[in-house]
Amino acid sequence: MILNLKGRLRLIADKVPKCNTVADIGTDHAYIPIYLVQNGVCRKAIASDIKIGPVKIANSNISLYKLAEKIETRIGDGLNTIEVGEADSIIIAGMGGTLLTELLEANKIKVVRATALVLQPMNDLDIVRKWLYDNAFDIYDEELVAEGPKFYCVLSAKFSGSKKEYSDFDLHVGQGLINKKDVLLNQYCQMKVRQIDRVLEQLEGMEENVVLKNHYSRLKKEYISLMEKIL
Repeated sequence: MILNLKGRLRLIADKVPKCNTVADIGTDHAYIPIYLVQNGVCRKAIASDIKIGPVKIANSNISLYKLAEKIETRIGDGLNTIEVGEADSIIIAGMGGTLLTELLEANKIKVVRATALVLQPMNDLDIVRKWLYDNAFDIYDEELVAEGPKFYCVLSAKFSGSKKEYSDFDLHVGQGLINKKDVLLNQYCQMKVRQIDRVLEQLEGMEENVVLKNHYSRLKKEYISLMEKIL
C-alpha cells in the first residue's frame, strides 16, 4: 500500500533532499516520514511529537504501512527528541513562526549540523526568515502552495556561516519566491494587501498608532510595487 500526499504535505515532502535519516518534528500522523521512506528519499526516519495522542496515531499509521523497522516515534519537546548529528534533514511544519524559531534557538547546534531544514510556519514568516538570516543560514529555496483560500510557504534552509543583508520587505516576501517567479506570488500579495487594509481600517483615527499605521502603509506599497513588477 502506497501513501499519496497532496497540497501542503506533498510540497514539504518534495523539499526534503535524499538523505540517510530525516526527523519530522511535530509529526502529527507521521504521513510525511511514511511517504519519504516509501519513496526512497530517506533510509529511515524519526517521527517526533510533544503529545502522546499524535504519537499513538503515528504508530498506528506506521504499522499500517509496515514501516516500524524504519520509522521510530519519539515523545518530547521540539528538537530535544534528537541527538546532535542524528538527522541529516529536519522538518518542522504546521506550527506558528514564533514557536518554530524558539525550537530552532533552543537547539541551535542540532540545526547547524543538519544538511537541510524544511520549515513550514503557519504564520509570522518574517520572524522565521529573520532568525535564519541573523543566524547565518541560507534560505536556498522557497515555494508557495494553496489549500482552499489559505496560502502556505515552505522554506528550505541550511547553515552557511555567512550572514546576509536584508530589507524589512525581504522578511515578508522572500527573494526566493521573487527570483523563481512563484506562480502563486501575485495571489499571495493580493491576500496580504487585503489583510493590511483590514488592519489599517482598525487603526483609523487612533493617533497613538501613527507609527504602526505608517509601517503597514509602507508594507502595502511594497506589496503593490511587487505585484506591478511580476504581472
